[in-house]
Amino acid sequence: MNQLLVFILLFGIWKLMTWSNDLGSYIAGILSALFITLLYGKEFPYHPKHTFQIRRYIIFIKFLFVFLYQMIKANFVMAYRILSPGPPIKPGVVKISLRLKSPLGRLILANAITLAPGTFTLDITEDTLLIHWIYVGTTDPVEAEEMICGNLQSILKEVFE
Repeated sequence: MNQLLVFILLFGIWKLMTWSNDLGSYIAGILSALFITLLYGKEFPYHPKHTFQIRRYIIFIKFLFVFLYQMIKANFVMAYRILSPGPPIKPGVVKISLRLKSPLGRLILANAITLAPGTFTLDITEDTLLIHWIYVGTTDPVEAEEMICGNLQSILKEVFE
């Protein structure tokens, strides 16, 4: 069931991206989705009880909007830092405590942090994220988490756990 779900999801994404009804497009989509499913299908964290809970999808859409807002805000902050004379930077590495248990939730959080300008996820361990930050505003882990993540971690916790 797990691999079938991965195949259907990948093929659906292929069809959305190509938006073509040619036979060649169907064959290429099926072969691509099949190849990726055979390689990584067992890694996909499928939980049958979570699949049909509409609330989780709605909360994930909320996550996307919160993430988009934080990313736009981070872009303006980076533009300020770049355009300021003598750019105000104070780079460093900070640790952020992880409350997420889901590997997929952790991966999404780490990628969301990396996609925001000025931050880069260096490492994910069992209970922490190691983040390179272009302007270390605080060394307190709780304050750093609030400044970097906001409430993304708590939203993802609702989705994946």
